[in-house]
Amino acid sequence: MIRRLRRRVANLPWIHLRGLLSVPRYPGTTLTAKRLLNLYVARVDATQGRTVLRSYPMKLTIEASNVCNLECTACFSGLGETNGRRSMMTLDLYRRILDEVGDYLFEIEFYSWGEPLLSKFVYDMIELAHARGITTSISTNFSIPFDEARAERLVRSGLTTLGVSIDGARQENYERYRVKGNIDTVLRNCRMIADAKKRLASASPRFIWEYHVFEHNVDDIELAKSFARDLGMEICVSKGWVTGDEWARGGQFRFFSQAIPFPCLFLWHYGVIGTDGGVQPCCGSFYPEDDMGKLALTPDDLGAAMFFEVWNGPRFQEARRLFRSRTGPPEVRKSICFDCPVTVTYERWRNHRLIGRPPETFDPGYTENDTWNYFWSRRSRAKRPSLPELRPTGS
Repeated sequence: MIRRLRRRVANLPWIHLRGLLSVPRYPGTTLTAKRLLNLYVARVDATQGRTVLRSYPMKLTIEASNVCNLECTACFSGLGETNGRRSMMTLDLYRRILDEVGDYLFEIEFYSWGEPLLSKFVYDMIELAHARGITTSISTNFSIPFDEARAERLVRSGLTTLGVSIDGARQENYERYRVKGNIDTVLRNCRMIADAKKRLASASPRFIWEYHVFEHNVDDIELAKSFARDLGMEICVSKGWVTGDEWARGGQFRFFSQAIPFPCLFLWHYGVIGTDGGVQPCCGSFYPEDDMGKLALTPDDLGAAMFFEVWNGPRFQEARRLFRSRTGPPEVRKSICFDCPVTVTYERWRNHRLIGRPPETFDPGYTENDTWNYFWSRRSRAKRPSLPELRPTGS
């Protein structure tokens, strides 16, 4: 195997070889031989476009809670959508996942479509991951009841990054998107974290003010930067997505991530697991009908005993195969990955290069706002196959 791998690596362009061998920067991660080997095998799997992987993901999104106290205007939970999942992931399920995958992970995110600090288990989850040398991160609305004891526990937990979504510096602008949120509560909670870090002489967690900018809160940016400095927070200003037409398309503000033609990282490198054990295709997925499979919660469940069984199951295989050829039977065409902007753009990119056009002339043709609207459009159950409909068609 090593000899074959050397031959394949030797045939890669230098720019790909450099990316293949580089180590990602995850402050707080303990580099081990097992993590590094899995990382390199995962990159070779992705470079080869393998549908059956020999590697685990290097990063997991663990949905600690899928309930939220706010009604944000471009969020499944905030807009009142329901998906029948449990409100919190149990520690038993989390420990099972960590026992299987933990040695390979560089990072765990504990947030998805809910407010993670509503979970009574999230502190234990962070501590268990930190003990294994895994980088941990949380993004919170922080408009929740909080106190000094919880602030100290969060700081002591080993949490690497704490992001707080505060989209405004004045209540009237903040609550336009963070519906039912209270900015005074949020800033008071941020002060508790800042004070706890000082008391404990702790450099962690990295403390970030996440500012999603919209037309209605542009004028609050400078005031927010001043508040952030006072609280010892970094501030990250990025364009907020909306349901419907993108505001100020092509304007001065940019989304946190930009559209590029690349095989989906969630199919080869990142995993997402919901509170009910549902293994989701990516962070944009919400409904169980779109899951790639499910982990059993009890020995009597019909779900998979191990994550790796789902990771290489028929749905993941079919989704990865789309990056070789975007074709398939009706059930594949109904799957969440088939018309995803990432999949469609990669197909267009391949065609662009096949006819000899230079890479710098390629236009992805979509933004993060289009991606959100694509996932939002999948509310109709008629568009989605039930889990058993997909069957493997080979490796």
